Amino acid sequence: MSKFYILILILIFFIISCNAEKSGPRLSLESYLVNLKNEDYKSAYSSFSNQIKNECNFEDFQQRASDNYDAIKYSRLVYSGESITENNTRVKFMIKIDDNEVNLFDMQILDPYIDEETAKFILEEEKWVLDNLIWPIDLCKEAE
Repeated sequence: MSKFYILILILIFFIISCNAEKSGPRLSLESYLVNLKNEDYKSAYSSFSNQIKNECNFEDFQQRASDNYDAIKYSRLVYSGESITENNTRVKFMIKIDDNEVNLFDMQILDPYIDEETAKFILEEEKWVLDNLIWPIDLCKEAE
């Protein structure tokens, strides 16, 4: 009988943890990726911190996003956790690409789950902004 109560307690804890509210940085990350999928590159670019905007101009960002659009279109984010400090948050995630639609060898990706990405967010003007370039635009300019 006590096993039954423990099982019920674990089930309740699991349900409560699944219903937890998403953090501001996580919502910002999801918004950034949705804007990329919708080809709203200006809105996606506005998700960056001032430092990233200084390092990567909009035209270069837009070109890289356009070049990688198939991967963006046929991918989804797999959230894996986050670490939070007072003014800094790191959101860890993986990208799942539908390899029926995208040739992963063209993108030099053998296993889209092999590497975990980390999106770094900072508070800037009371808004969580992305403070690093992440997949699929992890470089602003084409490698020479």
